[in-house]
Amino acid sequence: MGAMARGAMTTVYTKAVKPTIFRIHPDRVHDDMITHGSWAQRITPAMAAAEALLRHEDPALVTEAYGLTLRNPLGLGAGLDKNVAIPGILQATGFGFLTFGSVTSRVCAGNPRPWFHRLPEHESLVVHVGLANGGAEAVAARLRALAAEGNPRYTSLPFKLSIARTNDGCTGDVAEGVEDYLASVRALDGLSPLIELNISCPNTTVGEAFTEPEALDRLLAAVDEAAPSQRIVLKMPSDKTWERFRDLVDVALDHRVHGLTIANLRKDRDSVTMDPAIRGNLSGRPVRDLSTEIVRRTYLHAGDRLTLAGMGGVFDGGHAYDKITAGATLVELVSGLVFRGPAVVGTIARELVELARADGFARVQDAVGSRAEEPVEAAR
Repeated sequence: MGAMARGAMTTVYTKAVKPTIFRIHPDRVHDDMITHGSWAQRITPAMAAAEALLRHEDPALVTEAYGLTLRNPLGLGAGLDKNVAIPGILQATGFGFLTFGSVTSRVCAGNPRPWFHRLPEHESLVVHVGLANGGAEAVAARLRALAAEGNPRYTSLPFKLSIARTNDGCTGDVAEGVEDYLASVRALDGLSPLIELNISCPNTTVGEAFTEPEALDRLLAAVDEAAPSQRIVLKMPSDKTWERFRDLVDVALDHRVHGLTIANLRKDRDSVTMDPAIRGNLSGRPVRDLSTEIVRRTYLHAGDRLTLAGMGGVFDGGHAYDKITAGATLVELVSGLVFRGPAVVGTIARELVELARADGFARVQDAVGSRAEEPVEAAR
């Protein structure tokens, strides 16, 4: 019944809802989703009913990562809910974990709008938000308030907090950047199982200083010394050569980093046709094969010393399974929700079980890295 219902919902979304939504500017759609969703999630019975309909449960999906037991390996990536505004809505879609943020130490207005542009023919969103968020202190207060409410819809699903360097006129040198990250780490200490250090947001005016090995080493040494209670994950770039990316992996291995999220938005826009005046970087399909190839190489290089989360262009179970068999324990998505609708998570979960069993695995997690020796054709 669940699979049939999700299939029907996906058809309705792609044939009727999405064409209507896609006539509205994506900035407004995002803003309305946050505004209306923050109200709708308070209707607890409706959220529980939606989750029961959308999610796919199977013991084969249960995944162990970071000392956590997740109901499935599928997670929401950073960028959709920066200020923990709609955790109830997001939980109802059937994810195994969520990512909130990216959050910065200071309140950040973000880049001038527009922030989003759709490329339907490429199944991609051009993103130029620039880390707009209410700041780490406000997010910390929000999390404490949600915990005080005692509503399990806000507290039961594991989540990580993504932290980035503030994108504003006060940004200085590397030393200032280290202190900026540390301010967020301290503000959010103990409020989540995981902290993700987003070192690779390509939509900022200050650049990505911490995607250089020496700067990353300074940052991670400072985080090691701060010793937050959460485990640390790095959000990695997608636009480095393998040799330069591997250097960053080696730095991570020298510190108390437990995992990597691979990978962030793609800067190279040559693979798509678009107005050059549009500002921003690519999500969705243009990142898919590239990120899977980086997962594969990283898994072969680092083995099980790092937990990998594959991200980029995950719209169906095959895309997710490609990342898992390349070496990703976890798979994250954002654009998939936009192009396939809220039922996509449960659909991917069901397809993952089918694909793993077809390969002879009792659990999806058993398939991690099973095809890592087979190179992936990177997107051009």
